[in-house]
Amino acid sequence: MKSLDFLSDEEFAQQVAQAVRGLPDAPASWQRAAQGLWAGAALKNAVQAVMRRVAAVLTFDSWAAPALAHGMRSLRSPTRHLLFTAQGRDIDLRIAAASETYTVAGQILGPDDVGSIELAVQHGEDRAAHVTHLDALGEFRIDGLRGGTYVLTLRMGSDEIVLPAVEVGERPN
Repeated sequence: MKSLDFLSDEEFAQQVAQAVRGLPDAPASWQRAAQGLWAGAALKNAVQAVMRRVAAVLTFDSWAAPALAHGMRSLRSPTRHLLFTAQGRDIDLRIAAASETYTVAGQILGPDDVGSIELAVQHGEDRAAHVTHLDALGEFRIDGLRGGTYVLTLRMGSDEIVLPAVEVGERPN
């Protein structure tokens, strides 16, 4: 084995990727911190190869739930509430109207302590993406969204979690 001092960038990236795969019990935040020490393109490609893409499953949508109660409790809430499950994580998502735009807020409950959220919409050939990070409680908030169909991608630990497309806007009749 060569000394680490004499490895090319590509060989070093391969060594880091092998170490990440070989140490799955290391806390995800430590793995991300180690990966963040080097910004080389080869290392980024190696890290992407290690990431696992996971599809989330919708478990609750307040737009789909029938009213079970009578009186005030049977009124529809102006805030849409969605719950997703993916790889040991629960994703609580709320969509609310804010003047002429919308706010998407949520919380990720699971084993991770840090991560990033990307909310992307496709408008014809234009692609608008909003990126934010989770706070210490696993919460996030994105304001000023236009109505449309959005795809939410969570990057947490070695997982990239993709939620099914979500409609942001007024409830259809």
